[in-house]
This record gives sequence, structure tokens and C-alpha cells, in this order.
Amino acid sequence: MDEKNTDYSAKKRVLLEQGLISRQALELIIELETELDFLSKQNESFRKALRAKSAQSPRMATKLRDALYE
Repeated sequence: MDEKNTDYSAKKRVLLEQGLISRQALELIIELETELDFLSKQNESFRKALRAKSAQSPRMATKLRDALYE
């Protein structure tokens, strides 16, 4: 995700240098970048929590595992 974020920043910089972005559009882009960064961090946090939770519980129910091994 960091690579995409860097790509977006580079594209924004080029558009700014060319004068193709209005002040209002720039404010919106900055707001969206902030939201993207927040959601990326939140997503990573959720993934870590999910991995930790799945590591604690067995992969299969006991009855299912017993039936498969018979």
C-alpha cells in the first residue's frame, strides 16, 4: 500500500507543478490522502487482530477433525 500511496503523492506533485490542480481540489486530495492513511493503518490493525485471534483457536472443530481422521 505504501507504494501506491507514494505513486499518488508523485502524481499529485506533478499535477501541482503543472498548475492543473485548483486550491479546492488540493484540499480534497489532502483530505482523501489523510483518510487513506487512516484506513490503511486501521486495516493493518484489524488484520493483526484477526491473525492473533485465528492463531489462538484450532483450525477445525474437534468433531470434524475426528471424523476426517477416522
